[in-house]
Amino acid sequence: MQSKIIRGPRGVQMEEVWAAADTVLGLGERPTIERVRQQLGRGSPNTVGPMLDGWYGSLAKRLQSPVDAIEQDDGAEVPLPAPVVRAAKAMWGRALQHADERVTAQFTEARKDLSVQAEALRQAQDVLAQETQRLADRSEAYDMAMQARDAQIAEMGRLVQELQQQLAGSQEMLAASRSESKQLRLAADAERRRQEAKEVEHRGERTRLEERAQAQERRLNAEVDRARQESKRLALKLEGDARASAKSLSASLEKARELEAHVVTLQAEKAGLVKDLQAARDETKDLRAKLEQRSTEMFAVLSELRDRLPTIPTSDPVQSTLKTRKARAKASNRSN
Repeated sequence: MQSKIIRGPRGVQMEEVWAAADTVLGLGERPTIERVRQQLGRGSPNTVGPMLDGWYGSLAKRLQSPVDAIEQDDGAEVPLPAPVVRAAKAMWGRALQHADERVTAQFTEARKDLSVQAEALRQAQDVLAQETQRLADRSEAYDMAMQARDAQIAEMGRLVQELQQQLAGSQEMLAASRSESKQLRLAADAERRRQEAKEVEHRGERTRLEERAQAQERRLNAEVDRARQESKRLALKLEGDARASAKSLSASLEKARELEAHVVTLQAEKAGLVKDLQAARDETKDLRAKLEQRSTEMFAVLSELRDRLPTIPTSDPVQSTLKTRKARAKASNRSN
């Protein structure tokens, strides 16, 4: 019985899917929808999936050995000799064993792929849980923010009411201010009229004051002229006095210079006299020192002579003379 050919809605045919699955199986991989689509290079999963299921359904029948098919056919004649059939059966058994080993390896690889996918799925679930928690936290923060915003809105509503009340009060104050401004305007008009009347009066007064000021100015100009004449006369007199003072000052300066020269001469003479006086004092001091030395020497000589001479009961005139000289020397020292 021939299998019915199914054509896909996008031009993918059953035999193409089966051939691609056989190729993938021949490469030692498990035929999956994605691998078959990669082998074909086209086709959607919804189209390739049912065709691949049909390929798996016919796989057992296709893997059945020709000998088993002959044995199941009752009354059919064997077209081949028994040795050929046994050899074919042995080769088919080896092929089945190799296919089983390949399928086992493919299943192991598929199990590993599933483990990797399961781990990736678990990680994705963890990420999703974290994202869910983050969204929950953000939602809670949004709720708190909304509550705060509601409180702000309520506060703003209260402030709006207060502002409306203040606006009503301000409008009342504005009306009162307008009334007061009107009254002030009327008062200002009355004051302006009064000021205009005063200004007219002030103009007349200013005219009178200007006339008086002009008369006063003329009188002051006359006095200024007289003062100028008097100033000229005084200037001439001051000039004469200045000339006389200059002459007197010149004479005084000349006399002062003469006195300064005389003072310099006197100072020089004084310096010479002071120098001579100091020299005389120094000489007097030297003479006095020499005199005292001579007196001391004479006293020593007299003392020595007195010690050598015999004792005289009467008064010694030499001793009296020495005492008199000592007293005079002391008096002279005190006076100096």
